[in-house]
Amino acid sequence: MKRKNVSLWVSISLVSCLIVLSGCAALLKSPVDKQKAKIHLQMAVDYLQRREYSQAIEQTHKALKMDPEYPSAYNHLALIYMETKRYERAEKAFQKALALKPKYPEVLNNLGVLMNRQEKYQEAEAYFRRALTDESYSTPENAHTNLGYAFYKEGKLKQAKQEHQKALDIMPNFCLGNKNLGDVYAKERNYSRAEENYKRAVTNCPLFQEAQYKLGLVLMKMGRKKVARAELERLVERHKRGPYVRRSNEVLKYLQ
Repeated sequence: MKRKNVSLWVSISLVSCLIVLSGCAALLKSPVDKQKAKIHLQMAVDYLQRREYSQAIEQTHKALKMDPEYPSAYNHLALIYMETKRYERAEKAFQKALALKPKYPEVLNNLGVLMNRQEKYQEAEAYFRRALTDESYSTPENAHTNLGYAFYKEGKLKQAKQEHQKALDIMPNFCLGNKNLGDVYAKERNYSRAEENYKRAVTNCPLFQEAQYKLGLVLMKMGRKKVARAELERLVERHKRGPYVRRSNEVLKYLQ
């Protein structure tokens, strides 16, 4: 009987030791894995900026292999899918990031952008509002102007202006906010106000092709064809190629 008790005690002790050792091993392994995950994610960010999407996805998957519960990696994976128009996969990855980190306003904003791209504007509005209720959100100007864009696409111009202005109250030189507010004024045919906002966007972001192109358009609509032509010629000379370069060249044919 004693021998059985001793054997049982030894077995339990061995199992306990194995549990403790495996726990210790996990603790020892975890910081190394998290650091490697961060390195892979940074590489993925760099690849995405260069639009090298397959490499970006590969590095993000490596980050998640090192740390399967890495919310930022899921957010980044979703951004890659969104940029490559794989919207269903993007939404799943964003939702996974939220499941791991429920208070993640950046992901809520990104989900709103995803809905905007699919013309699901009411769903987009809900995500932007949720992001804006989080006091920890460090860049609320993004959600404000994105919410304004949803309103703009729905024809709610007054509400759109209010949201874009809220974004600019936070960050007056916010390029996207200025461009978006310019779009609303242009829609209302208030071209002088549109010009102000487009100019502010181009001044602070000289490579912002869309804002510069739209600046040229409103100048043309105001009858200032010479100034409009000069603006569009600068765009073409600076960028050489791109969708707004092609559009600018078409308008320049008309202005000649």
